[in-house]
Amino acid sequence: GSGKTFTMEGVSTDPEKMGIIPRMVATMFEAIDRADEAVEFTVKCSIVEIYMERVRDLLDSSKDNLKIHEDKTRGIYIGDVTEEYVTCEQDVFDLLNVGHKNRSVAATNMNAHSSRSHLLFIITIQQKNSHDLSSMTGKLYLVDLAGSEKVGKTGAEGTTLGEAKMINKSLSALGNVINALTDPKVKHIPYRDSKLTRILTESLGGNAKTCLMVACSPSLFNEAETVSTLRFGARAKNIKNNAKVNQERSVEE
Repeated sequence: GSGKTFTMEGVSTDPEKMGIIPRMVATMFEAIDRADEAVEFTVKCSIVEIYMERVRDLLDSSKDNLKIHEDKTRGIYIGDVTEEYVTCEQDVFDLLNVGHKNRSVAATNMNAHSSRSHLLFIITIQQKNSHDLSSMTGKLYLVDLAGSEKVGKTGAEGTTLGEAKMINKSLSALGNVINALTDPKVKHIPYRDSKLTRILTESLGGNAKTCLMVACSPSLFNEAETVSTLRFGARAKNIKNNAKVNQERSVEE
């Protein structure tokens, strides 16, 4: 492993080793605490994984093949996904622990705890101003991608081999979307080629601010994957998103 999951999660109880997710959660609740008393916030979380091109709800293991929908009001969303309301950091960490117990991992020659799925941690924040009755809504997608794999190196076989093929297929689809977004001659963006790119349509080329972290291995053994990953990151840097605030204005406005 090159450290993707550790970068996203780290050690939530250690301020120095905290990953992106616990840091974002801490920053979010600090901002809520500092907000004006007239502003009310609601925060809810969902955790899903994309495993073998099926969207699985990690907060309710009985929902193992969720559908992706789209409408004008909500945009692209996952139907029937579990959404839990949270009021503090610990509530979020408790949900993450539940999600981890249900996530698909397996041992390969390259990693004892290899992520066999893409993990999507989705936070929806709504704020309402009780003075002018305006409201704003935002979604934060925190994604831990499964790594691309050279099957000959990982020693994958049987089910693990099938997983590797699906992981590589969806990462190829993500690469194709990024290539299309950065090529002015391309008119069609193939978001529908995988569940991952379909869910992340807004994040990749829509009304969003997007940050991509590239995790590389320093080992010579992984040189080809490292070069490929760096090229992927360099291409993604050329995407230009134009984010706008999702705001319902007050009557006066």
